[in-house]
Amino acid sequence: WYHAHNRSWVQVARGLHGPLIVEEAVLPEVDREETLVLDDWLLDPETALIDDSFDHPMMMSHGGRIGNLITTNGRSDLSIPVAQHMRLRLRLINASNARIFPLQLAGLRGWTVALDGMPLAQPEPLEDVLVLAPAQRADLIVDVTTEAGETAHLVRIGNDDRPASQVAFPVSGTGTQSPRAAPAALPPNPGDGLGFLADARPLRLVMSGGAMGRMDSAFLGGERLGFRALAARGRFWAFNEMAEMTQAPLADLSLGEPVRLEIVNETVFPHAMHLHGMHFREIRDGRPVGPMRDTLLVAAQETREIGFVADNPGDWLFHCHMLSHAESGMMTWVRVT
Repeated sequence: WYHAHNRSWVQVARGLHGPLIVEEAVLPEVDREETLVLDDWLLDPETALIDDSFDHPMMMSHGGRIGNLITTNGRSDLSIPVAQHMRLRLRLINASNARIFPLQLAGLRGWTVALDGMPLAQPEPLEDVLVLAPAQRADLIVDVTTEAGETAHLVRIGNDDRPASQVAFPVSGTGTQSPRAAPAALPPNPGDGLGFLADARPLRLVMSGGAMGRMDSAFLGGERLGFRALAARGRFWAFNEMAEMTQAPLADLSLGEPVRLEIVNETVFPHAMHLHGMHFREIRDGRPVGPMRDTLLVAAQETREIGFVADNPGDWLFHCHMLSHAESGMMTWVRVT
């Protein structure tokens, strides 16, 4: 997907974003494809207009701008008619400023076939909860198992663990006569390998600040300021004690150089860490594991490690995609030359 990067914590919250789809040369065998943009909107309860308190310190210093109206493709009641045994490809995009979407299938049998635009080596059955942090994407292939006259759902799990329908799929009639076999893997994208990381450049990023945090001070404009002085200037977070985008990059990398980056979250909030221009794998016990991603949800008080190859020349942002957090200090960058 694509979104505005000028005052993004304001413009994305106003809806300036949209899907950007690059299709495979050979498309998977499905009956229907739907792109589903998940979002939320913070509306004034009296006027129903978008609440314009974008710079409110509470939003910036806590979990971010969380809306009171949750939508898919701009609708709070999206309904897509289907038939039993129909096979769908669902392209999910979390375009919200800060909301984390835990999702489940009801009346659907599904497989995850791609994450953050990168196909998985093999489709993975979706039997539990799929968590989409801000900026994360997932491609699902699902079969409609609910009988005609009933309704299947893409279900959102709320903070109170209550399920709610994110998208309804009313079933009318029958498509193919019987369930199909599991889908084949999508063709791999170029650059989906990681290579050897034994000699990778070690980097470390420490996230600090926020409400109930322990950040006493950080640098802003070349000067070390206390937390109250930072807050007065709209800065509540820091990367490696820097509460702003730096002139120098976090790392100056050579093209093709492998990197290991330790991410330490010292705050009491989760952060969706998003790398522009490249994809990474998580590293556990010294080995790369799991799918290629470009956005990683790092929980409160958690330390994670990622590995990637600097395979794309340019200057690339690395920031929290809770966009109020990025604006108020959680942003850095790497250079690949």
